Amino acid sequence: MGKFKDLTGQTFGKLTVIKRVEDQKAGRPTWLCQCECGNLTTVSSTRLMRPNGTRSCGCLKHQRSPSLIDLTGQTFGRLKVLRRDETAPGSRIKWICQCKCGNTVSVLSSSLRNGKTKSCGCSQSPVKYDLTGQEFGYLLVIGRVTNPHIRSHDVRWKCLCRNCGRIVQVDSYWLRTSDPYGHCRCTRFNKPQNTHDGSQ
Repeated sequence: MGKFKDLTGQTFGKLTVIKRVEDQKAGRPTWLCQCECGNLTTVSSTRLMRPNGTRSCGCLKHQRSPSLIDLTGQTFGRLKVLRRDETAPGSRIKWICQCKCGNTVSVLSSSLRNGKTKSCGCSQSPVKYDLTGQEFGYLLVIGRVTNPHIRSHDVRWKCLCRNCGRIVQVDSYWLRTSDPYGHCRCTRFNKPQNTHDGSQ
């Protein structure tokens, strides 16, 4: 085993070593470090001293690239940028935007800036059938569902089941064309007898 080296007071990237703490593994000294961002973290000697070792509490991974253009607050067509979409995978930069119609969508930065995307899709695919207030079997349509994960051409409706009180979501096409008693669990396998529904 090599000679113990006291790292107290030394700096590694954004980390300054404060003191030694209980070792995470036997024979591997562990240190309490303060990051420049203010966070405290514990790091082993091995991770601190190797060439490509730990250099921050993790904040470096989440820092935005200097070349990133912040689109927050800007408007592109019918879309107003609210914030960056931190759930976007890999290096894809996406923004959460609110459309004038009320929908919220996640859009690529490049699509906003080159004018490819100017709405949630409502301007290209307006709602052909407004089903709000209509009844389908026991279902009363309350309103349209707005969800950034629903594709713009899929229109989905929030419905109240007057039989059991549940709120269910049903695609426009299936709501208008399929069995109105097949969308809620309370009637899916226990359909009312002798029902004649002309809402389809």
